[in-house]
Amino acid sequence: MSNKLHIKIKKINHVGIPINDRKKSFELYKNLLGLTIIPSMVDEKHVIWSKTSDGTMVHLIEPKDGPGNALPNSHVAFEVENFEETVEILKNSPWKIINGPGERYDGQKYVYIQDHDGNMLEFNTHSNSKHSNRKNDEWGYTKNP
Repeated sequence: MSNKLHIKIKKINHVGIPINDRKKSFELYKNLLGLTIIPSMVDEKHVIWSKTSDGTMVHLIEPKDGPGNALPNSHVAFEVENFEETVEILKNSPWKIINGPGERYDGQKYVYIQDHDGNMLEFNTHSNSKHSNRKNDEWGYTKNP
């Protein structure tokens, strides 16, 4: 067994799924699968936040330039026990941090890397670390009150 520091993953916090048009995609994700649309904790109108009945989040991600444009990459987000240590481990690893570390409106901290195959991996703390008054409409568009 190695004494080397490692990232301590607690669970999958969320997955990001590329979609082309929220109004068409809601038929599956919201109406058939029963995902609940929740307020987004980032200022990106093309990202729709939703969750399953157990609270696992699913981020539906439209192209930034609107339907019919190139779809964004998918990603998986791992909730970690040791966020600050995770950031230090990543800084000292061969994988470059490509976004973050940062903090969302609900206090959740995050950092992103990309693996050798181009897959995005996010590491974050628990969601809803602090209260947010953000609200969303029926199509998942979120604004600050």
